[in-house]
This record gives sequence, C-alpha cells and structure tokens, in this order.
Amino acid sequence: MKPAFFLCSLLVINLLTGCMSTPKYSEFTKTINFSSLDTFSYKHTLVTGMDFRKSEEYLLEDLSQQTIVAELAARGFVESDADADFFAVVKWKKSVSSRVNPFDHIDPYNEVMARRDDPSQMFAPRLHLTLEIYETSTGNMFWRKDLPNIFEAIQLTEQRVADSLRRSIENFPQHIEKDPNLPNIE
Repeated sequence: MKPAFFLCSLLVINLLTGCMSTPKYSEFTKTINFSSLDTFSYKHTLVTGMDFRKSEEYLLEDLSQQTIVAELAARGFVESDADADFFAVVKWKKSVSSRVNPFDHIDPYNEVMARRDDPSQMFAPRLHLTLEIYETSTGNMFWRKDLPNIFEAIQLTEQRVADSLRRSIENFPQHIEKDPNLPNIE
C-alpha cells in the first residue's frame, strides 16, 4: 500500500510542479547593484523580421529613442553619451503569428476578444517588442521585457508605438538618490 501511495504522491507533485512556471516575460535577468546606476545612454533600435517600409523603420527608431530616453529621465537617470552606467536597446520584430493572447495586446481585453472570431485575424503580421538594458562596464544584460504580438502591423501608429514602449519600461525602478551623509562602505 505504501509504495502505491508514494508513487501517486510523486505523480501529483510532478504534475503540480510542471504547471508552475516563472513569469512568462521576465524583467530583471540578473542581480545588479542598482544604487550604482546614475547615467544611461540609448544605444540603438533594431528592426527585424518581415519587410518594413522605410518610413515605418524611421518612425520606430525615432520614437523608440525619444520614448525610452524620456522615460528613463523621468525616473531620475541622467542621459550621458560618454561613460554611461547602463544602456538601452530596443528590438522590434514583425512576423506572422496565430491568434494573439488578449493579455499581451496593447488594446483592451474586450476589443481583442471581439476580433478573435474574425478569420482574417487568425494569422496576421504582428509586432513584437523587446527592451533590453545592459550594464556598460560588463556588457551584461540585467533587464529584459518582452511584449509579443503587442499589436497588428497594419495598426502601426505613433501612439501605439509610444504606448508599447512605455509599457515595456513601466516596472523599471526609479533612480536611487544617495545620501551624502551616509558612510561609504567601499
């Protein structure tokens, strides 16, 4: 009786652990001394996947830089081209994907669900946004936010791009102000 109970318990535990997972689209990817980060730079925007019009590429590049720089400055970090503590890279990818997860999409849940039964929406070109932030001294990435299928490619507008970029950095922490009266342990 005990071996059967043990095997059943092991099977249930295995099934439950298989259902558990880490967050689908993580943010911090490694431990970092965040208090040492004061300055940043914007490195570049990478546009890949299916063909984009040149005007769309320029729009994505310009808005990505403007929005991420503005968001990091609003959090108290100072932009610096030379000797920045960290830098940001934005990646846009256009690819055909099947039905979108309504929680990933930039549009409200009920709007995405209303379009879900439309056969033309089943396979459509969609944009995927990735924001990566690297520590300059080591070149190691410490922040990554993936937003798959954030919106359909045909819906590309300045507002959607800016909203998507703000969403990608919304949980990035504020700059840590150092108190000059505290002793330095270094």
